[in-house]
Amino acid sequence: MPAERVIAEPLDAIPLEEVSGLTHAVSADGVVTIAAIGDRAARIAIARVRAGDHQPTWEVLDLTEAQGTAIPAKDPQLEALATDGAGGVLLVQEWPNRAEYIDGPSRGVVVGLTLEVPDVPGTQELRRSWDDAEGSHAEGAVLLRDGHLLVVKEKHPAALVEFGPPGDAPGGFGPERWHPYGERWARGTGEQVLVALAAWYPDDALAQACPDLSDADEAPDGRLVVLSDQGMALAVVGPQVPAEQPFAGTFGADAVWELHGISAKPEGVAVLPDGVVLVACDRRKAKRNLFVVRAVPWP
Repeated sequence: MPAERVIAEPLDAIPLEEVSGLTHAVSADGVVTIAAIGDRAARIAIARVRAGDHQPTWEVLDLTEAQGTAIPAKDPQLEALATDGAGGVLLVQEWPNRAEYIDGPSRGVVVGLTLEVPDVPGTQELRRSWDDAEGSHAEGAVLLRDGHLLVVKEKHPAALVEFGPPGDAPGGFGPERWHPYGERWARGTGEQVLVALAAWYPDDALAQACPDLSDADEAPDGRLVVLSDQGMALAVVGPQVPAEQPFAGTFGADAVWELHGISAKPEGVAVLPDGVVLVACDRRKAKRNLFVVRAVPWP
Protein backbone atom coordinates (compact mmCIF):
# COMPACT_ATOMS: atom_id res chain seq x y z
CA MET A 1 0.00 0.00 0.00
CA PRO A 2 1.55 3.35 -1.01
CA ALA A 3 1.92 5.81 1.84
CA GLU A 4 0.47 9.30 1.61
CA ARG A 5 2.52 12.30 2.66
CA VAL A 6 1.18 14.50 5.48
CA ILE A 7 2.67 17.67 6.89
CA ALA A 8 3.14 18.05 10.65
CA GLU A 9 3.44 21.66 11.76
CA PRO A 10 4.96 22.83 15.07
CA LEU A 11 2.15 23.67 17.48
CA ASP A 12 3.44 24.04 21.02
CA ALA A 13 5.95 23.00 23.66
CA ILE A 14 4.62 20.43 26.12
CA PRO A 15 6.35 21.40 29.40
CA LEU A 16 7.96 18.00 29.86
CA GLU A 17 11.33 16.58 28.93
CA GLU A 18 11.46 13.45 26.77
CA VAL A 19 7.73 13.15 26.08
CA SER A 20 6.91 9.47 25.65
CA GLY A 21 3.12 9.31 25.54
CA LEU A 22 0.12 11.38 24.46
CA THR A 23 -3.62 10.79 24.65
CA HIS A 24 -7.00 12.50 24.60
CA ALA A 25 -10.40 12.04 26.23
CA VAL A 26 -13.84 13.62 26.17
CA SER A 27 -15.80 14.26 29.36
CA ALA A 28 -19.51 13.59 29.75
CA ASP A 29 -20.20 17.29 29.08
CA GLY A 30 -18.03 17.34 25.95
CA VAL A 31 -14.82 18.88 27.26
CA VAL A 32 -11.78 17.58 25.35
CA THR A 33 -8.54 17.11 27.27
CA ILE A 34 -5.13 16.01 26.11
CA ALA A 35 -2.51 14.57 28.42
CA ALA A 36 1.18 13.80 28.06
CA ILE A 37 3.86 12.04 30.08
CA GLY A 38 7.62 11.78 29.85
CA ASP A 39 9.99 9.02 30.89
CA ARG A 40 12.53 11.35 32.51
CA ALA A 41 10.46 12.49 35.52
CA ALA A 42 7.20 11.40 37.14
CA ARG A 43 5.08 14.28 35.90
CA ILE A 44 1.98 14.58 33.73
CA ALA A 45 0.92 17.56 31.62
CA ILE A 46 -2.80 18.11 31.04
CA ALA A 47 -4.60 20.68 28.88
CA ARG A 48 -8.06 21.39 27.54
CA VAL A 49 -8.64 22.13 23.86
CA ARG A 50 -11.65 23.35 21.90
CA ALA A 51 -12.83 22.41 18.43
CA GLY A 52 -11.12 24.64 15.90
CA ASP A 53 -8.68 25.93 18.54
CA HIS A 54 -6.00 23.36 19.21
CA GLN A 55 -3.66 25.59 21.20
CA PRO A 56 -3.39 23.99 24.66
CA THR A 57 -2.80 25.65 28.01
CA TRP A 58 -0.86 23.21 30.17
CA GLU A 59 -1.06 22.26 33.81
CA VAL A 60 1.79 20.07 35.10
CA LEU A 61 1.22 17.71 38.02
CA ASP A 62 3.79 15.84 40.10
CA LEU A 63 2.79 12.17 40.08
CA THR A 64 4.84 11.38 43.16
CA GLU A 65 2.27 13.37 45.15
CA ALA A 66 -0.45 10.86 44.25
CA GLN A 67 -1.41 8.90 47.35
CA GLY A 68 -0.40 5.25 47.10
CA THR A 69 1.78 5.56 44.01
CA ALA A 70 4.73 3.23 43.45
CA ILE A 71 6.09 5.21 40.49
CA PRO A 72 9.59 6.53 41.26
CA ALA A 73 10.33 10.23 40.95
CA LYS A 74 13.37 9.74 38.72
CA ASP A 75 13.53 7.49 35.66
CA PRO A 76 9.91 6.38 36.12
CA GLN A 77 9.88 4.49 32.80
CA LEU A 78 6.49 5.96 31.94
CA GLU A 79 5.82 5.23 28.28
CA ALA A 80 2.02 5.06 27.93
CA LEU A 81 -1.10 6.66 29.31
CA ALA A 82 -4.83 6.74 28.72
CA THR A 83 -7.65 8.84 30.19
CA ASP A 84 -11.34 8.02 30.51
CA GLY A 85 -12.88 11.49 30.56
CA ALA A 86 -14.27 10.80 34.04
CA GLY A 87 -11.24 12.09 35.92
CA GLY A 88 -9.25 8.86 35.76
CA VAL A 89 -5.78 8.48 34.25
CA LEU A 90 -4.06 5.18 33.55
CA LEU A 91 -0.25 5.38 33.64
CA VAL A 92 1.76 2.46 32.22
CA GLN A 93 5.42 1.82 32.96
CA GLU A 94 7.70 0.21 30.40
CA TRP A 95 9.46 -1.62 33.23
CA PRO A 96 8.34 -3.14 35.48
CA ASN A 97 5.25 -4.27 33.52
CA ARG A 98 2.89 -2.33 35.72
CA ALA A 99 0.19 0.33 35.54
CA GLU A 100 -1.63 2.63 37.95
CA TYR A 101 -5.11 4.07 37.59
CA ILE A 102 -5.17 7.43 39.38
CA ASP A 103 -8.29 9.37 40.26
CA GLY A 104 -7.60 12.96 39.25
CA PRO A 105 -9.80 14.85 41.72
CA SER A 106 -8.56 12.93 44.78
CA ARG A 107 -4.98 12.54 43.46
CA GLY A 108 -4.90 8.95 44.69
CA VAL A 109 -4.13 5.56 43.16
CA VAL A 110 -7.35 3.55 42.87
CA VAL A 111 -5.91 0.40 41.28
CA GLY A 112 -2.38 -0.89 40.78
CA LEU A 113 -2.14 -3.34 37.88
CA THR A 114 0.51 -5.92 37.08
CA LEU A 115 0.50 -6.81 33.37
CA GLU A 116 1.43 -10.44 32.67
CA VAL A 117 1.76 -12.59 29.57
CA PRO A 118 0.68 -16.13 30.48
CA ASP A 119 2.47 -19.32 29.47
CA VAL A 120 -0.15 -20.61 27.04
CA PRO A 121 0.09 -21.83 23.42
CA GLY A 122 1.25 -19.09 21.07
CA THR A 123 2.81 -16.74 23.62
CA GLN A 124 6.40 -18.02 23.68
CA GLU A 125 8.04 -15.20 21.71
CA LEU A 126 5.76 -12.53 23.18
CA ARG A 127 6.34 -13.74 26.74
CA ARG A 128 10.11 -13.98 26.26
CA SER A 129 10.28 -10.33 25.24
CA TRP A 130 7.75 -9.18 27.84
CA ASP A 131 9.58 -10.84 30.74
CA ASP A 132 13.01 -9.53 29.68
CA ALA A 133 13.93 -6.34 31.58
CA GLU A 134 15.87 -5.21 28.51
CA GLY A 135 13.12 -6.24 26.10
CA SER A 136 10.26 -4.34 24.50
CA HIS A 137 7.21 -3.58 26.59
CA ALA A 138 4.28 -1.14 26.66
CA GLU A 139 4.68 2.00 24.52
CA GLY A 140 1.02 2.98 24.22
CA ALA A 141 -2.37 2.15 25.72
CA VAL A 142 -6.05 2.51 24.77
CA LEU A 143 -8.89 1.74 27.17
CA LEU A 144 -11.33 -1.03 26.26
CA ARG A 145 -14.69 -2.01 27.72
CA ASP A 146 -15.06 -4.41 30.66
CA GLY A 147 -11.82 -3.28 32.29
CA HIS A 148 -9.74 -4.51 29.34
CA LEU A 149 -6.75 -2.65 27.95
CA LEU A 150 -5.13 -2.53 24.51
CA VAL A 151 -1.36 -2.20 24.86
CA VAL A 152 0.97 -1.11 22.07
CA LYS A 153 4.14 -3.22 22.20
CA GLU A 154 6.99 -1.55 20.36
CA LYS A 155 9.08 -4.33 18.77
CA HIS A 156 10.61 -7.84 18.95
CA PRO A 157 7.78 -8.49 18.19
CA ALA A 158 5.73 -5.38 17.51
CA ALA A 159 2.15 -6.13 18.53
CA LEU A 160 -1.18 -4.89 19.79
CA VAL A 161 -2.02 -6.90 22.92
CA GLU A 162 -5.36 -7.09 24.69
CA PHE A 163 -5.09 -7.43 28.48
CA GLY A 164 -7.95 -8.26 30.82
CA PRO A 165 -8.82 -9.94 34.12
CA PRO A 166 -7.76 -13.61 34.32
CA GLY A 167 -10.47 -15.89 32.95
CA ASP A 168 -12.03 -13.25 30.67
CA ALA A 169 -12.39 -13.92 26.94
CA PRO A 170 -10.75 -11.46 24.53
CA GLY A 171 -13.11 -9.13 22.72
CA GLY A 172 -10.85 -7.44 20.17
CA PHE A 173 -10.83 -3.73 19.45
CA GLY A 174 -12.78 -1.23 17.38
CA PRO A 175 -15.91 0.95 17.68
CA GLU A 176 -17.85 -1.57 19.74
CA ARG A 177 -14.96 -2.25 22.09
CA TRP A 178 -13.58 1.15 23.03
CA HIS A 179 -14.35 2.24 26.58
CA PRO A 180 -17.07 4.94 26.54
CA TYR A 181 -15.64 8.38 27.28
CA GLY A 182 -17.00 10.00 30.42
CA GLU A 183 -17.36 6.69 32.27
CA ARG A 184 -14.97 5.40 34.91
CA TRP A 185 -12.70 2.65 33.55
CA ALA A 186 -11.24 1.06 36.68
CA ARG A 187 -12.91 -2.01 38.14
CA GLY A 188 -12.42 -2.44 41.87
CA THR A 189 -9.55 -1.17 44.00
CA GLY A 190 -6.21 -2.31 45.36
CA GLU A 191 -3.64 -4.44 43.56
CA GLN A 192 -4.80 -6.53 40.59
CA VAL A 193 -3.40 -8.54 37.72
CA LEU A 194 -4.31 -8.20 34.05
CA VAL A 195 -3.20 -10.97 31.71
CA ALA A 196 -2.70 -10.96 27.96
CA LEU A 197 -5.79 -12.44 26.30
CA ALA A 198 -4.97 -11.95 22.60
CA ALA A 199 -2.39 -10.36 20.33
CA TRP A 200 -2.28 -9.03 16.79
CA TYR A 201 0.91 -8.51 14.75
CA PRO A 202 1.44 -6.16 11.76
CA ASP A 203 1.16 -7.91 8.40
CA ASP A 204 4.15 -7.80 6.06
CA ALA A 205 3.09 -4.63 4.24
CA LEU A 206 2.45 -2.70 7.44
CA ALA A 207 5.63 -3.97 9.10
CA GLN A 208 7.61 -2.55 6.20
CA ALA A 209 5.99 0.88 6.56
CA CYS A 210 5.94 0.81 10.37
CA PRO A 211 8.94 -1.19 11.66
CA ASP A 212 7.98 -0.40 15.26
CA LEU A 213 4.84 0.72 17.10
CA SER A 214 5.19 3.70 19.43
CA ASP A 215 1.67 4.75 20.44
CA ALA A 216 -1.99 4.63 19.38
CA ASP A 217 -5.25 6.49 19.86
CA GLU A 218 -8.88 6.04 18.93
CA ALA A 219 -10.07 8.01 15.90
CA PRO A 220 -13.49 9.72 15.64
CA ASP A 221 -14.79 7.01 13.30
CA GLY A 222 -13.82 4.23 15.71
CA ARG A 223 -10.70 3.05 13.95
CA LEU A 224 -7.27 3.00 15.58
CA VAL A 225 -4.44 5.33 14.59
CA VAL A 226 -1.03 3.80 15.28
CA LEU A 227 2.24 5.74 15.37
CA SER A 228 5.63 4.40 14.28
CA ASP A 229 8.79 6.14 15.48
CA GLN A 230 11.21 4.34 13.17
CA GLY A 231 8.84 4.55 10.22
CA MET A 232 8.02 8.24 10.87
CA ALA A 233 4.49 7.25 9.95
CA LEU A 234 0.90 6.88 11.09
CA ALA A 235 -1.32 3.93 10.18
CA VAL A 236 -5.12 3.74 10.25
CA VAL A 237 -6.23 0.32 11.50
CA GLY A 238 -9.74 -1.08 11.26
CA PRO A 239 -11.58 -3.20 13.87
CA GLN A 240 -10.08 -6.54 14.85
CA VAL A 241 -11.63 -9.60 16.47
CA PRO A 242 -9.56 -12.32 18.14
CA ALA A 243 -8.08 -14.88 15.77
CA GLU A 244 -9.05 -18.54 16.07
CA GLN A 245 -5.73 -18.90 17.86
CA PRO A 246 -5.90 -15.70 19.94
CA PHE A 247 -2.14 -15.07 19.94
CA ALA A 248 -1.78 -15.51 16.18
CA GLY A 249 -3.78 -12.49 14.97
CA THR A 250 -2.52 -10.09 12.31
CA PHE A 251 -3.63 -6.62 11.24
CA GLY A 252 -3.10 -4.38 8.25
CA ALA A 253 -3.79 -0.72 7.57
CA ASP A 254 -6.53 1.11 5.69
CA ALA A 255 -4.03 3.91 5.09
CA VAL A 256 -0.44 4.85 5.94
CA TRP A 257 0.67 8.47 6.28
CA GLU A 258 4.32 9.50 6.10
CA LEU A 259 5.07 12.29 8.58
CA HIS A 260 6.99 15.25 7.17
CA GLY A 261 8.06 18.26 9.21
CA ILE A 262 9.23 16.20 12.21
CA SER A 263 12.95 15.57 12.48
CA ALA A 264 12.97 12.52 14.78
CA LYS A 265 11.46 10.50 17.63
CA PRO A 266 7.67 10.87 17.36
CA GLU A 267 6.47 8.88 20.37
CA GLY A 268 2.96 10.09 21.20
CA VAL A 269 -0.25 10.49 19.19
CA ALA A 270 -3.69 11.90 19.99
CA VAL A 271 -6.57 12.08 17.52
CA LEU A 272 -9.02 14.85 18.40
CA PRO A 273 -12.79 14.57 17.82
CA ASP A 274 -12.57 16.86 14.77
CA GLY A 275 -10.06 14.51 13.12
CA VAL A 276 -6.99 16.67 13.71
CA VAL A 277 -3.94 14.62 14.75
CA LEU A 278 -1.42 15.70 17.38
CA VAL A 279 2.04 14.13 17.51
CA ALA A 280 4.47 14.52 20.43
CA CYS A 281 8.22 14.04 20.10
CA ASP A 282 10.72 12.72 22.62
CA ARG A 283 13.17 15.59 22.95
CA ARG A 284 15.57 16.31 25.76
CA LYS A 285 14.25 19.82 26.17
CA ALA A 286 10.61 20.95 26.16
CA LYS A 287 10.86 22.92 22.94
CA ARG A 288 8.79 22.41 19.78
CA ASN A 289 7.86 18.90 20.88
CA LEU A 290 4.17 18.99 19.88
CA PHE A 291 3.11 18.97 16.23
CA VAL A 292 -0.26 19.10 14.50
CA VAL A 293 -1.46 17.46 11.30
CA ARG A 294 -4.49 19.46 10.17
CA ALA A 295 -4.99 18.25 6.59
CA VAL A 296 -5.55 14.59 7.41
CA PRO A 297 -6.50 12.45 4.33
CA TRP A 298 -8.89 10.10 6.11
CA PRO A 299 -9.71 7.11 3.85
